[in-house]
Amino acid sequence: MNLQDATRNQHFVPQVEQRLNAINPLANEENQKIYSFSLKDRESYGISLDSDKGCKISSTLSLNDIFSFDVLKKEANRYNFEKLFHQYEASIKFNTESLISKLPNAGADIKSEILNIFLSKFLNFVRNPYSIKKVLNTFPQLRNIHPTDPVHYKNFERVLNGRKPQQRYLCEQLGVTEEEYADWLSVIFLLLTPLEEGQPNFLEQVVKGLYENRESFIMVLIYTYDDKTCLLSDRGYSIPLPGEDHMAWDFNLYSNGFIRYIFGNLDLLAPADA
Repeated sequence: MNLQDATRNQHFVPQVEQRLNAINPLANEENQKIYSFSLKDRESYGISLDSDKGCKISSTLSLNDIFSFDVLKKEANRYNFEKLFHQYEASIKFNTESLISKLPNAGADIKSEILNIFLSKFLNFVRNPYSIKKVLNTFPQLRNIHPTDPVHYKNFERVLNGRKPQQRYLCEQLGVTEEEYADWLSVIFLLLTPLEEGQPNFLEQVVKGLYENRESFIMVLIYTYDDKTCLLSDRGYSIPLPGEDHMAWDFNLYSNGFIRYIFGNLDLLAPADA
């Protein structure tokens, strides 16, 4: 796959998800805005509004060249992950709106929406620059492998050794080492690139494994509100429950709703000798 793409302003929370939370959803896309809040007190959940005018979605939750792994000397030319991200971003709006429309119908089949939304939201965790260390700890096995297909290996070589004039500045801003940043880019590449013809990529295999694990149970809870607003985390997710016995994720769906996924161990939930 040719991963050359001219995009410099690269969103780590997709614009399509931000637009589902826009304060002026009927405006043209280039004029849509979202409110931004700063955390003042973590213990009391104290926040403050950054601007009562909102922030333009086109330039919010993005960083210049955060996903560029080879910036050529001509300004418009660079290699990045925008094309790999697009295949998941393109379905977010459809799956979200389809899920919401089916909720009033008892017994409606929402399996496809539930799975595809989780896949897209889990990718948001992987691509979030504020979660670099957590991503590397989640996928340690990917830090020491490389593709064998010549085409994929050529792209992978660009990921590792391509020209990255932005690297030092971004690492200083994000509090990570240049080695961690390079490893994170390589993990994204290995997760999203279909390395075997006819087989899903590693990201889809990971999600498939979560859903098909016979030793676990899955619970999905959807919360919607008429008079409350749900914030969109700059991390793309939040962890609502301690993770000793299970894994739980909260994801924003739209301005008035969010979804919670819980993956638990059946033996711990209902031990055989209980």
